[in-house]
Amino acid sequence: HTPQRKPTPVRHSLARAVARAVKRRAAGAQNSIDEEHVLALILKEDGLSEQECKEKLKKYCQELNEVNLKIEQVHEKLKDFCDNGKQDKKCQGLQAKVTEKCTNFKTKKLGPALTNPSDDNCKENEQQCLFLEGACPDLVEDCNKLRNKCYQKKRDEIAEKVLLRALSGSLKEKDSCKKKFKEVCSLLSRESDELMMLCFDEEKTCQSIMTKEQYNCESLKNEIKNVLNKKGELQTKCPSLLKKCYFYDADCTGDKPNCKELESNCEEKGITYTKPGSDFEPIRSGITLAEEIELEELYKKAAKKGVHIGRPPTRDAAELLLLLSQSGAGSTVVDKCKNTIQEKCKKFKEHIILKDLCNNQNITDNPEEKCKELDKELTTRASIVSKEIEKYLDIANGKKIISWHMLHTFFSERKCTKLLSDCFYFAQDKGPLNKECDNLKAACYKKGLEAPANEALQDKLRGKLQGSNKAWHESLQKEIVKACEKLKKESDELFVLCLQPKKTAFVVSTDLRFRAIFLREQLDEKRDFPTETDCKELEKKCRILGQDSKEIKWPCLTLNQHCDRLRIAEQLEEKLLEEKTKDLDKFSSCVENLGKWCNDWARRGRTHFTLACVAQNTTCKILTEKVGFKCARLHEHMKTNKVLENVKNNDTRERICTSWEPYCSKFISSCKSLMKANGGECEELNKECKSFIERKELEEKVIDELKGSLKTEKECQDTLKKYCVAWKNATNQLRTLCTGKKKNGKKDDVKKELCEKLVEQVKKRCPGLKKELTEASKELEKKANKYEDIKKEAKEAMEKA
Repeated sequence: HTPQRKPTPVRHSLARAVARAVKRRAAGAQNSIDEEHVLALILKEDGLSEQECKEKLKKYCQELNEVNLKIEQVHEKLKDFCDNGKQDKKCQGLQAKVTEKCTNFKTKKLGPALTNPSDDNCKENEQQCLFLEGACPDLVEDCNKLRNKCYQKKRDEIAEKVLLRALSGSLKEKDSCKKKFKEVCSLLSRESDELMMLCFDEEKTCQSIMTKEQYNCESLKNEIKNVLNKKGELQTKCPSLLKKCYFYDADCTGDKPNCKELESNCEEKGITYTKPGSDFEPIRSGITLAEEIELEELYKKAAKKGVHIGRPPTRDAAELLLLLSQSGAGSTVVDKCKNTIQEKCKKFKEHIILKDLCNNQNITDNPEEKCKELDKELTTRASIVSKEIEKYLDIANGKKIISWHMLHTFFSERKCTKLLSDCFYFAQDKGPLNKECDNLKAACYKKGLEAPANEALQDKLRGKLQGSNKAWHESLQKEIVKACEKLKKESDELFVLCLQPKKTAFVVSTDLRFRAIFLREQLDEKRDFPTETDCKELEKKCRILGQDSKEIKWPCLTLNQHCDRLRIAEQLEEKLLEEKTKDLDKFSSCVENLGKWCNDWARRGRTHFTLACVAQNTTCKILTEKVGFKCARLHEHMKTNKVLENVKNNDTRERICTSWEPYCSKFISSCKSLMKANGGECEELNKECKSFIERKELEEKVIDELKGSLKTEKECQDTLKKYCVAWKNATNQLRTLCTGKKKNGKKDDVKKELCEKLVEQVKKRCPGLKKELTEASKELEKKANKYEDIKKEAKEAMEKA
């Protein structure tokens, strides 16, 4: 875990990944798409005969002409599709050519890919399916199978990556893996169905993860070797490689990856990796395992590749038994269930959900009755899920595989997660749900793949996506074609959208409306009592979608008001803590004091905290809960970290006082739980740190006195000597920093030691100060630009008047 101790960390996370996200599936692949592919995509099965082809192409060209668009503006591959007489030639023998292409693809490419859905096979063959499937119905079933295999493989790989990170440091030996496995799975198994499945078999999963780890080590070793030979790539590759070093290096054996050298080279470029949780604050909850392995970032990265993974519903023992039974021996659900109880229950006697069932001797000795109940439940649940899938996919008969371009995706990610999970548990091999679930998986995958493409287009069309008349629709098509000039080569999904501007105008505007509907559902749940995280996430969505959706205007306004109140309460909390206000963790005391403060502010004409004063009970509820929570966390963390014990140790006193005393000083007046009389430790810590804090304050004064002379230790010492002479007879305490003490028979060079310390302190502060100044500069630039825009608008308005 070498990269975690470096200074001045720079977070690179997903910035570049997001910017390039929609390019990932297509990079260079569109070169394999020819004219016949494009015609197959546009014309579909019913437009391939010579006459139908001519009519459909003519209609396609007319639609472009109606909005004054030339076909080459849509795509250069279509340049002469609309030329007089060319359509006849394009359509001649097209059906036979496309049919031959489909037949060759099915026998030579698709068949082998189904037995080996590797990343390359998936990428290449999914693209062929996208273009040919609509024209050749005999590809539909196999293309559906391929996509679902590729989709499931991606989901499985993400679950494996989660465990690789979570088990980091315990993957050299199987025993250490198994020891940590139970703890990890108790915290992560409910994050996805695939994780739940992996967590059922520690023996098999540990073996698989350990093998994968050694593959990762070899791959990382080669990646580092390559990037160190081509140092021009360090700037782009350091962030991802440093992260891999952090998670994988500890378990690598033999000829390990050269993470030390990588770390050194990256640091020279100003890039380091910040270990999750290194920004620990004792007034906040401790870091969770999900945060430690950066689970959210991992899932966001997966979503950019079309794989959305949400947290599935919590399952009961019967449902877990059904899942385990899928791999049981037997031909019926009852037989498989009996085999599972008899063979596997002994492993799950301590499982948090299965323990009651597996410790029930009546069931384990005679599983027949329980398994018959389970079979009935499966039939009932399968029927419910089947109807739900038919409803959301808008199909009358879900028993037939639906072609990709006919699949509906206008349902929420939450609904996808729920129904995918139902399929995971209830779609038994050759069971009644199989076809519906195959359609659902494909629809959820399609939704995931199309989401970045739709979003990329919508980002270029903000403020132009709402309307209903003909003029708006024509204008939108032109804007789509304009946006597609840069976007059409970035992914297969964008290529398809850009080929059909009329259809795409409907798709992106409808997609936006559904996004607004799903946001409205989230707002209905959270807008009245949002958390800081809710505010950050939902206010951003409101800003983006609000440019084209009127229906979210009022819910977003309500959210903004509550978020403003939350922010004002936070500012008020800071103000009152600085003023050492007592009993901030008591609601009644807060209400009484806030009433007085609000009257005083109103009398003086101070309006900054007006929103806090409008609903004083709500403000106090927020304030006391937050202060109470912070004080409780501080109390817990001090106990857990044995702060009072460690502050008495000279070797750790400075670190403890620097890290913990400022929080104690800040909160002790407002929280009785931190006082010694109530079992708190802050009062005693403040006493232990008193002399250290006094010296620290003196050092701060010296830094101020010596400003301009702290670039080097020598310059500091030369200047300090002069000041020490001047301070010798002064009444202030600064002279005490110039005097030495006897230690081991030698006189310490106090001035040298002090200068080393002060110069190091200043060096540490510089990067943070630089960052603050850069941010302030950007903010001032934004305000200046805004001012110029307002000034320009005002000038134009005055001229018109």
